[in-house]
Amino acid sequence: MNPSRRKSSGRARGGDGGVPNLAEWLAVKLDVPADVLDGGIRLDMRGRHTLTVHGCRRILDFSPCEIRLSLGNYSLTVCGQRLICTAYLAGAVGIEGFIAAIRFEDGEVAE
Repeated sequence: MNPSRRKSSGRARGGDGGVPNLAEWLAVKLDVPADVLDGGIRLDMRGRHTLTVHGCRRILDFSPCEIRLSLGNYSLTVCGQRLICTAYLAGAVGIEGFIAAIRFEDGEVAE
């Protein structure tokens, strides 16, 4: 048999030539970034008034002008006006109000 015409096993290969892990395989099949499936964070923003943060570990601080969230190795700060947390369930935080800025801060966050 011609080596260039070998039959494929139908399996996707990982970056090192091995079989990919489940998150990598699903990411390819679902056409989403792998970090979304392996515990990474995701921000869903609708306009400048509604934000949902997935992957939040804890609400560190909140006021009508600033909401600070722990995301593990870093924190996320949402700045704006009339900000409120509308939901906190299973690591997802809903934020509403006028969102002026979103800032990430590196480093381990003391919880």
